[in-house]
Amino acid sequence: MLVISPKSNVFPNPSTSFEAEVIEFCQLWNAGNEWFNFHTSGSTGEPKAIRIHRDQMIHSAQLTGNWLGLEAGDRALLCLPVKFIGGVMVVVRALVWDLQLIIVEPSNQPEIPLDFPIQMTSMVPPQLQYILQHESLLAPFKESKGVLVGGAAISVEIENLALKQAFPIFLTYGMTETVSHIAYRRISLIADEYLHPLPGVEIKLNEEECICIRSQVTNNLWIETNDLAEINEVQGFRILGRKDFVINSGGMKIIPSQIEKYIQAFFLTSGISVHSFVAALPDEFYGQKAVLFIESSPPLDLGDPLKAYLLQHLPSKLIPKSIICLPKFIFNSNGKLDSLKTVALYLQSSSKESHAHD
Repeated sequence: MLVISPKSNVFPNPSTSFEAEVIEFCQLWNAGNEWFNFHTSGSTGEPKAIRIHRDQMIHSAQLTGNWLGLEAGDRALLCLPVKFIGGVMVVVRALVWDLQLIIVEPSNQPEIPLDFPIQMTSMVPPQLQYILQHESLLAPFKESKGVLVGGAAISVEIENLALKQAFPIFLTYGMTETVSHIAYRRISLIADEYLHPLPGVEIKLNEEECICIRSQVTNNLWIETNDLAEINEVQGFRILGRKDFVINSGGMKIIPSQIEKYIQAFFLTSGISVHSFVAALPDEFYGQKAVLFIESSPPLDLGDPLKAYLLQHLPSKLIPKSIICLPKFIFNSNGKLDSLKTVALYLQSSSKESHAHD
């Protein structure tokens, strides 16, 4: 762990390569660098290189600081890699708002410093789940102005755990192209159903019903996403799933996330703790079929209980046609599940096994 005041430009010697990365970014920022290079997280394909201007990052940091009420001297916890926008924007907020920055190594089980009250942090879902499951790690966040979680959908278990907390926890929505989050949904205290855009952020749906975003952080240009969404009458919105993950099964369009939330609820009530996702596999009759992938070794034998539970909530046509257990899923360097690569590796290994038996 390292504690620095990044705006001061006076830094201790780093003891890890991650600390060195953070300090190098601070030095470039304080030297007046205008452009910074990042990569998208690669959640749905190969990461793309993106160049972002300093002014966009400042505006994003100001939006967050005004929303949360950040003040000079507040402490921000950094536990995300700074090569991705979610992590580096924690540093930029510290620079813009003159915050103390507490640096811990990125991990799904971060070492939370218990001696410092933390006013703000950003996490990915596995990190937040780990903290919420360990009562001893919650004390530093009791006076928090905002624990932000983003980068992926959150599970039913995380929502239930967050609801029990007396400090503000927000699910955020954004991407590299929008310089981190542009909307939030409270999931603690009094939970909300909809994401709410930050002030100055415009949203709309395109012809494919995917969310589009415009604000100063996008240089006032409309950014089209692949996220299917619905918008209510007061500009709150819900993400339904990704356009490129939709399964076309016999002419029926199936959105995996709409099934996954009930699968997660079944696991939670059954005391099962595993990673899972729903994805398409080729099918001779349907063209594509919905399949439930579970990370488990040895394989889980769920029998009929899962199907019976899902039939209470979903039409039979939406029930996954089969369940495939894999010993390990593939996660990218940002800690996000890479379902596309996981499925591709499964198909590749299945094809090799098939040829081996020919």
